[in-house]
Amino acid sequence: MIKSVKKPAFLPPFARLTTRVDHDAYADIPFQYADGFGDETSPALTAPATWGTLAIETMAQAARADIPADIDAVEENTVPSWLWKHRSRGPRRAAESDTRQIVDRVVGAAAAKAWSLHLFSSEKHARAFYDEARYALMQRHIAVAPALLRDWGAAWAYDMPETPASRPSRSSATRQTALSNADIDAAMNKADATHAPVWKKLFVLPAKQESRVDLTLTDIARDWAAQSTPATAAIDVLPMRHNDGSINIDALKQAARILTVLLDLHDAPATVTLANVAPLLLALGLGYDSESGRALAASLAALVTAECYAASAEMAALRGPGAAFTAGSDDILRALRNRRRAVHGDSNDYEKLSVRPVALSLKNCPDLTLAAEAQQRWDDAVTRAHAFGLRAVQVTDFTPSPALAMLMQSASQGCEPMRSLTVMTEGDVGLLHSALHPAAAEALSRLGYPRGTAKETARHIAGAKSLAHAPAINAKTLRARGIDAAAFERIESYLPHVDSVRLAVTPWIVGLDYCRDILKIPARLLDAPRFDLLAHLGIDDADIAAADRHCYGHGTARNCKLVHLRHRVLFSSGNETGIDARIRMAAAVQPFISGDTGITASLPLARGREQAAAIVMDAWKRGLKSLSVIFDPALAAPVARVSTARKIKPAPHAPARPSHSLSRRTKTAKTTLHVARKSGERRAKI
Repeated sequence: MIKSVKKPAFLPPFARLTTRVDHDAYADIPFQYADGFGDETSPALTAPATWGTLAIETMAQAARADIPADIDAVEENTVPSWLWKHRSRGPRRAAESDTRQIVDRVVGAAAAKAWSLHLFSSEKHARAFYDEARYALMQRHIAVAPALLRDWGAAWAYDMPETPASRPSRSSATRQTALSNADIDAAMNKADATHAPVWKKLFVLPAKQESRVDLTLTDIARDWAAQSTPATAAIDVLPMRHNDGSINIDALKQAARILTVLLDLHDAPATVTLANVAPLLLALGLGYDSESGRALAASLAALVTAECYAASAEMAALRGPGAAFTAGSDDILRALRNRRRAVHGDSNDYEKLSVRPVALSLKNCPDLTLAAEAQQRWDDAVTRAHAFGLRAVQVTDFTPSPALAMLMQSASQGCEPMRSLTVMTEGDVGLLHSALHPAAAEALSRLGYPRGTAKETARHIAGAKSLAHAPAINAKTLRARGIDAAAFERIESYLPHVDSVRLAVTPWIVGLDYCRDILKIPARLLDAPRFDLLAHLGIDDADIAAADRHCYGHGTARNCKLVHLRHRVLFSSGNETGIDARIRMAAAVQPFISGDTGITASLPLARGREQAAAIVMDAWKRGLKSLSVIFDPALAAPVARVSTARKIKPAPHAPARPSHSLSRRTKTAKTTLHVARKSGERRAKI
């Protein structure tokens, strides 16, 4: 039964979780000047010291290049002075050169609009929203797509015209295909289902080039009143926790509320994704492909979606419901009630669903406080949506967004596994080097591995970044080939900044003069574009490969004898995580997001149709709304299958130690968008 609630007079207050009254929101954030790039379209930006070059370059897409160089605030008697509009006082033009200009413009314009709409109960209330939103964006606890940020707030900040916010769109080069329950029933009734006409029609395999098919499971999507709306904003869940590892529920809820309100005030599609779910699971010692890992991910998705819906209903009470809600309110409210049932763990009591969703498993959730809060917020969200309607009906989507991934430099998006166990970081001079992801280091500590063992495991995964004790190629073997101590030190200093020994042992690193005068290498060879110094020194490919593994690691704990056998699956990443595990994870979070999970299966051409048919059946049985299949001629073998449901236990050789939350932002290299495959859950006639 839906209870009635009183219509609010103002937005509920925003708590000061990270900022203080009468204290600048940026005061405790160290900034750096990025001068290594920049042009007319993407200027160099001053940014927080924790931002990498990739993040700064991505945010530069949001910078205005044509703002007035001189502006004045326009006094307004009924508006706080810090929310006054601005106007140009001269012809000079400039470019935004500081991330603070972008964030202040975006949040300031939203706060000014909210003030004009009487959404705040007081100036204190408005200032709390302004400070908390600016701090969260600057620390990348939350992020908005730079393409949207570019034009937001230009009228308020610079007295310039604003262009309407554009809705991100999917790639038009892929084949969009609809698949109904009747189609699947027809395929299942064939003696050889993988060769049924429906699969032959869907998966026309090319001879040589890559082919992609985007499938929408239409009946399931319709049951949930789902629309395809790629994410426009993101929340980083990795810092959203306390020192003991428990989820910081207040911070997570406030992040969702801030984004919902901010995007609504800018009249943009308010669709939020989660970043770094997989690293969070790893840091907490939970397997990506485990019941506890899936239950925690589902609880996170459920709480964020419920909070977004509750905030959207609050805005609807004050601004009126959105057009999409008004047009389809009955189906939308039914979908919300079904999500509420799923978060309470219901098995069968759903309204008009053709495929049963995977309900939240309370018995497997390692954070029952989080799960209980998700249940409470879904109760609140459904009540408020019935009472006031919704401003936005699609509020969460886990389809990966390249721009958001690069801006946040996240190791995973939505329900993806981690791409790698290593992360790229930048030194003082801007050179990149890879290191073990902090989440993996924390997992080793949480699982009870002694410090020495953890250090050696990190070396196995990420490498030593040194040839000092490497096999075949080291100071001794190179000295025998004419490389003296000084030249070896030059090689050593460069090794951390490349990913192959070949790229460090070059004439330019060793020294051109040294190569000519000491090693007696002819100039014609040194000038040759394909010259290989290691090969010239008589070192073969096998020895180079062994040195590479020593310097740059194996990238996995699969064969690391230092890690207990039952823990190795915990450190799976990239292609080690099979499509089975990915679909199980996607199915766990699907009932608790309004959009898609963004699952993509990459398959070889050989037996591709057979594998694709099995994958689609698995996804359908588990209640996914969509699935993409890529047939890649470069793949020669089936996707690796890594699966386990066993609980992870501490290592036997040391007691488990308390964890420490990751306080600094982790930095990764450019995003590689990638997903794979999974399996199913029974269909139910409900």
